[in-house]
Amino acid sequence: MTRTRLILHTAKYSGVPLDLLRQACPQGFEVKTLDEATHEQLIQEASEAQFFLVSGRLPIDKAVLDNAPHLKMIQRTGVGTEMLDLEEIKRRGIPVYVNAGVNARSVAEHTLTLILAALKRLPQINQQVHQGIWKKQQTGVTIYELYGKTVGLVGMGNIGRMVAGMLQPFGAKVLYTDVFRQNEKVEAELGLTYCESFSAMLPLCDILSFHCPLTKENTEILNKSTLSLMKEGAIVVNTARGKLIHPDDLYEALQSGHLMGAALDTHYEEPLKMDCRLMDLDNVIMTPHIGGLSHEAFSQMLQKAMTNIKAFEEGDLERISKSKLL
Repeated sequence: MTRTRLILHTAKYSGVPLDLLRQACPQGFEVKTLDEATHEQLIQEASEAQFFLVSGRLPIDKAVLDNAPHLKMIQRTGVGTEMLDLEEIKRRGIPVYVNAGVNARSVAEHTLTLILAALKRLPQINQQVHQGIWKKQQTGVTIYELYGKTVGLVGMGNIGRMVAGMLQPFGAKVLYTDVFRQNEKVEAELGLTYCESFSAMLPLCDILSFHCPLTKENTEILNKSTLSLMKEGAIVVNTARGKLIHPDDLYEALQSGHLMGAALDTHYEEPLKMDCRLMDLDNVIMTPHIGGLSHEAFSQMLQKAMTNIKAFEEGDLERISKSKLL
């Protein structure tokens, strides 16, 4: 009799997300999720798992791996790897697979929504109308069009390219900076202008939007020094990783009026703490890191991750080779 293979989901789900996780689990496998999203419970539950399905931010470190003697493979629900101790994982020869591009459209749509919401000041104006405040002309002249604005994209991977494509019908000018430059055909198709450096692009941007992974080199890349290079009245959007931005420096730039606003789906600390000063500003839009979690994207992420795990167990590596990280 074939033994059921155990997939340990390294976060805590409940309600509909948990239902979708269980529905995606292939026959012959069992998926277990954490009762409490703590490092201690993750270590404890790792002991019987053949596979890790990694989501959330709990670290997959030496302590976890030491207690996972049966671990065959690690599969990310998304693409970020900052929770993975890649050196330790590589030393043990454990393969790691990511879900490249699976939620790019969801994140790109969320980015565009945040850009427009910030330009149109939708949260503030919606609140005014709900309070019975009707100031048509006075309010109307405080909102702005996307047409003709210069949008600077930091990172031109799957999400960055999709955002650039969505910006085209709005008549925005799109700049980008990345460690890898796109070829001439892609730049022409998406109307992209390449900038040699982050600091060189900043003074040109009406809107700055992040679409890059977090690395040691770019942690807090938007800080007091680089914020000073930005146009007065510019907008900052972040749907990538919260630690790309120094939160106190961003707060000062927003409070002083140097920036018109910010729209943040990712945050320096997650979940946000109630003492986060950015929460006190009405020119900051915040969402709880949901850009890549539309119903469609979330379902597809789980399905593709489980398909990868099943294919790995069956030795059909060709089906998942494009998503291999280690």
